[in-house]
Amino acid sequence: MPGDALVDLAALELSHRRPAWDDAARQLFPGLSVRITEHSPQRGTITRTCLGAAELYTIESAPAEVHHRSRSAQDTVWTHVSLMVQSRGSTKVTQRGMEAQLSEGDMCLIDEYDRFTLSSADYGTILFLRLPRAPAMSRYPHLDRLFGALLPAQECGTRLLSDTLLRLSEVAPRLTQLQRTAMVGSVIQMLGVAKSFAELPQSAGWRVRRAVDFIELNFPVAGLTAEEIARDQHISRRRLDQLMQEACGHSIASRLWQRRMEQAAADLRDPAKAGLSIAQIAFASGFEDAAHFSRAFRRRYAMPPGRWRLGAEAA
Repeated sequence: MPGDALVDLAALELSHRRPAWDDAARQLFPGLSVRITEHSPQRGTITRTCLGAAELYTIESAPAEVHHRSRSAQDTVWTHVSLMVQSRGSTKVTQRGMEAQLSEGDMCLIDEYDRFTLSSADYGTILFLRLPRAPAMSRYPHLDRLFGALLPAQECGTRLLSDTLLRLSEVAPRLTQLQRTAMVGSVIQMLGVAKSFAELPQSAGWRVRRAVDFIELNFPVAGLTAEEIARDQHISRRRLDQLMQEACGHSIASRLWQRRMEQAAADLRDPAKAGLSIAQIAFASGFEDAAHFSRAFRRRYAMPPGRWRLGAEAA
């Protein structure tokens, strides 16, 4: 089962293929322009799978030159960083004075705020995983050092990561929305298996932001604990609790509980989820016991979840 097929040049007349490809690229990626260098491209497809806060694109393209212009710091369009995997063929990536020549299995990280170019001399297939910028940058504060750099396939960690993303592109359309959201968090964590990511310097100031982002990405996962959130940073729960208390005035477990409760309350009043039972909404927010959820909800909002939902219907 494929993702959403956005473009398929084989369905168009030859004379329309080159302009159609550029138009599609501009609509999907504002600031991007594409020039197919082959006069009569025989094929080209773009498919997309939404993964919650992330997007996964598989692009099969004829030889082309791609240019992306810089964005202002106030621009809200480019809220992602792109992890690019060369599935087939080769592509040259240029950004921030860095130049990476990607072959099969190689990877490259691209900053969507900045100018970059891609060029290929043959037909190829690339995978773009557009990751939410804030969680990625919080986990790896010095991520900007890798933009435009080659992550070579011969490095075993990079190959493991690229193989995982290629497999994800195959199965993602068959995953539930909760599974997709959990997978995005897992991929951000998994970046560390690539040697280049693992060697980035770290500092203490980002730990609270990283914990908050980790919770945001993973709170729907049932069984997630404060210990696991601390383990993600390879520090003790006690130490991370201390940092959270100093910065936010509450513990890790409290933050996780609050986020789950906020999401459940919002979902109960979401007309699009009116067909879900209270138990289903509780489970989707990471609660494991519907009765416990109802009691906790009553304490938090001074009414049972059913009455809370009826308040939305009455409005």
